[in-house]
Amino acid sequence: MFKYKFLSFTIFSIIMYSCSGINATTMEYRSATTAVRSERDLNKGENYALKALDMQEHANDGRVAYFLAIEIYKPRRNWEKMNEMLNIATSRNPNQQLERPFRLDDGTVVSTIAEASKIYKEQIWMNLFNQTVELVDAEKFNEAIDKINFAKSVSKKIDNYITSCLLNIQLDNLQEAKKDLDNALEMDANNIRVLEIAGDIAQNEEDYDSAIDFYLRALELAEKKSIIIEKLIFIYVEKELYDDAIALSAALIDENPDNPDIYFNVGIIYQRLASKLYDDSVSLWKKITQEDNPKEADIRLNYKNLNLTLDMVREALGYFMDSNMLEEDENSETEKATDEMKRTRKTITDIYLDSIRQIAKENDVDLN
Repeated sequence: MFKYKFLSFTIFSIIMYSCSGINATTMEYRSATTAVRSERDLNKGENYALKALDMQEHANDGRVAYFLAIEIYKPRRNWEKMNEMLNIATSRNPNQQLERPFRLDDGTVVSTIAEASKIYKEQIWMNLFNQTVELVDAEKFNEAIDKINFAKSVSKKIDNYITSCLLNIQLDNLQEAKKDLDNALEMDANNIRVLEIAGDIAQNEEDYDSAIDFYLRALELAEKKSIIIEKLIFIYVEKELYDDAIALSAALIDENPDNPDIYFNVGIIYQRLASKLYDDSVSLWKKITQEDNPKEADIRLNYKNLNLTLDMVREALGYFMDSNMLEEDENSETEKATDEMKRTRKTITDIYLDSIRQIAKENDVDLN
């Protein structure tokens, strides 16, 4: 997550005062502008302007609400009231000429209430988004939700829904998170971050097929692919799609040859492969040893699977050792995994393979 910076633009006042509003000005509005612009009294100006806002003479006049937004509430950083007044101004007369047009840094002259409101709403939104980020950093998640929900009412941006979704996940409001996600996908179905979050939610709910679909779509669009690949590998392992997991792991190592975590994770894949084969092989070995005349096919299959298991164990051990070599500090988890694979290798070699060879010899079964 990152902070948006304020748009920087310099406002050059054009010496031009316009009384071109639909309605004639009133004493209340004149008093409000005098109080603020000449006397620098915002409270007095606010009181007069609020009276003018409710007068029939200004019913189709956006100037009063715009004045309140820009000259009263903006200096006070009262973003809620500023946004409210900009909404009123644009609803009353969006094409009304500004009393004080201004120029942007790129030379564009902003001359109507609608044009100015759009720019100032962007400022409000940026302030709210930055405040949301600060609240998240302070782990004030409920306050952050309130702030980003206000930001949604100011400007319809995909970042609102991404941020709100992540906050709702943090607060275990999964249904609200999904609503935010749907809104984000509706705004941009090819947003990499949105697709990744959608995959994360699906993965957490063990909807692996949907997660794979979201991750693959994100992977196709992403420039930095490593994190998404890691998530896909995890799902492929969960679904026992080991060939796919190994293929992606090889690509991941090519991109990150010095990352010990990736070597460790690939080792886990082979370890899981070995574990499944090991359990099946031991079960068949027990069956064979309990029979007086074991089947030749069972003996051959058991011997084959034990050797395949041994291959997987050796692969896992190699990756764990590579990970251990690349790690700057000692890692007990890596050392534990390495020791476990060494013990498993010795058990397969010294116990099960020796035993099945002896059984094959006793039953005249050629294992070559």
